[in-house]
Amino acid sequence: MTVVGAGGCLALSVLGCRPRPAAAPPAPAPDAGPAALASFTAAQFATLSAVCERILPRDQDPGAIDLGVPVFIDRAVAAPELAGHRDLIVSLLPLLDRHARQRFGGRPFAEAAPDQQDSLLASWQHGRGGDRRFFETVLGLTLEGAFGDPRHGGNRGGRGFDLIGFTPGPVMGHGTGGHGPPATAPRRGSPG
Repeated sequence: MTVVGAGGCLALSVLGCRPRPAAAPPAPAPDAGPAALASFTAAQFATLSAVCERILPRDQDPGAIDLGVPVFIDRAVAAPELAGHRDLIVSLLPLLDRHARQRFGGRPFAEAAPDQQDSLLASWQHGRGGDRRFFETVLGLTLEGAFGDPRHGGNRGGRGFDLIGFTPGPVMGHGTGGHGPPATAPRRGSPG
């Protein structure tokens, strides 16, 4: 089982996903991302990509990198309303790398073996040696990026929907981002 652990498995089981073995095929190289990263340096993005890929690793199904999750997170946390998430992640990625270098022969997190990455993330997930809030924040953003509406930059090609057996319905209301009343419904206070 990957680092997702009991809490993550609970979240994933609600979504109908299955835990994946730690011995999954090697993770793909981090997505080159957008032409210019919005929130992270290249080194931070590589570490974040590796974390996301361990939360949702590739096996016979696409992993977090395949689904565009790291790019989604980079863009999402650039929004002012997610500045707290961005600051938390940016401040703790170097600590994660430092812990990896201390434990794994000088290798940064992104270059550690998957089982090593899992053990380090598991300790952070349980608040040992790292910041539990970091793990919870990246877990939540990974799930949003993997299974959310592709219009927001993740769930590349809608393949996350396929993983959970979801078929999106028609979009309601143009210009409402899929939220709100159908476009034909009269607005409150207007004749209709």
